Amino acid sequence: MRNSLLILFGWFLLGVNQSVFAQSAHLTSKNVSLGSGGAAYQDLYHANFVNPANLMLNHDRRPAITIGIAGGIYTGGGGDLLNISTYNRYLTTGLTIEGAVADEMLDKWFGASDSNIRSASFDAGVIPIGAVYRTRKWSVSFAQRSRVSGRTSYSRGFADLIFRGLDSEYFDRARAVNSTQELYGWHEISAGFAMTVYEQERFFGLGRNLKIHAGIAPKLLLGADYFSGTLHSDLRIEGVSAESGGAIQHNFQYSVQTIGRRAEELERYNNDRRAGLEPKLNDYLDFESEDISGFKGTSVGVDLGVTAELNLHQNAFGNLGLFRGEKKLTVGLAVTDIGALSFSDRARSFDAADNFTWNGFTYDQETIDNEFDGDESAYFESVLTDSIGNDIYGNFETRESSKHTVGLPAMVRLGSHLQLGKFAFMADIGTGIVDRGINSSRIHLSLGSEYRFLNRIPLRAGMRTGGYSSTTWHAGTGVELKNFEFTVGAATTSNSETNGASIAAAWSGIVVHF
Repeated sequence: MRNSLLILFGWFLLGVNQSVFAQSAHLTSKNVSLGSGGAAYQDLYHANFVNPANLMLNHDRRPAITIGIAGGIYTGGGGDLLNISTYNRYLTTGLTIEGAVADEMLDKWFGASDSNIRSASFDAGVIPIGAVYRTRKWSVSFAQRSRVSGRTSYSRGFADLIFRGLDSEYFDRARAVNSTQELYGWHEISAGFAMTVYEQERFFGLGRNLKIHAGIAPKLLLGADYFSGTLHSDLRIEGVSAESGGAIQHNFQYSVQTIGRRAEELERYNNDRRAGLEPKLNDYLDFESEDISGFKGTSVGVDLGVTAELNLHQNAFGNLGLFRGEKKLTVGLAVTDIGALSFSDRARSFDAADNFTWNGFTYDQETIDNEFDGDESAYFESVLTDSIGNDIYGNFETRESSKHTVGLPAMVRLGSHLQLGKFAFMADIGTGIVDRGINSSRIHLSLGSEYRFLNRIPLRAGMRTGGYSSTTWHAGTGVELKNFEFTVGAATTSNSETNGASIAAAWSGIVVHF
């Protein structure tokens, strides 16, 4: 029986599920390896999205021009909904999830209140091409990035509906069955510029040749796809048995915003329904390539940053072993993803609200056995769909909008990078300005270290704590030559019970310097 009411919400989730098969901070193979920081060390054209002032870093290590072909691919995601530890403990050990066992599992997963929300988020991107040109005083760069980001959230009450089904003992009083979904994809064309704005030969005896760089990277934003939906509801179920019928009491309000062909098809469904044609919603929501192709709105954004670097005295921290060589301290401050996306192609909103009691919920064992081979879920799915699915939950109003505007996942970060010969240590702190995608207003700390084996092979490790998930552990390596780079990085959580799991991976692409 647990699937019987969920089908009524299935169309609400369909827009997200179609597009998924299609960390809000920009990820690279380098910063994934080092804890996902980068405000004081991420250079090259990736600096456009992390800290544009870093376009001025490492000029002495490379030729003047860098070009990246398939210049970076990354994906990251996680959140407290992805409680893998609890999942494995209860759902992979043969337990029957009902009664006290269900209470115990969902208390660990969501907490005791049926209104508690748990979320999972993801962000993925690719830079098909990027380029940098460097001089001693200034640098310019170009990068094109395609991104997709999203978040899905469910209340404890929604999880109870999934695992308990239509359990009248649990839903004997109104429980919060809530959900929010958001997915958006877009392209960015970024042009970065950085220059040295201040130089000082000596700095209070701590070092020499202090430089302060400032950078800006305005970008054109081209919307590709957008879907968001919010369901707020209270569900109460009276007892169901073979001897007596039951009743479903559902007070709900939902809103869906989307664009393009998907919005057009939902509007067509609504028009057909109003014309008395008894349409089936799923017939209008088949995925087509048009849903994610083309540009469906334009806007602008910008990334900003400032970086200071100071050459330390050669005898600082000693001058033996892995500390032998260049010694430098770099500090960076960046504010990224300032701006908003605009989706204007056939923008529509769909809203519904109702408070109903359905008393036709009967348990017909003879029909279940004869027509549905004893499958209770199939029986209730048929009854609910035919009786109220379209008439109640599909009875929405359509509103035409000039556009849907979505704020970018803005973030502020402060970072440091200490270079001591072949060894380096990095630390970043940051917070999301808005909670969107894997952006989180919860402060995060990233720590990382690097050792350059033979000055060619970076061995990197790091960790991140705070933010949108439990503590993550990071590692990566590759090869970095004067004229060529190829590196990889990955991260995962070891224990997801507190704030959920997280996973990330990135590949540098083929990077050539000349």
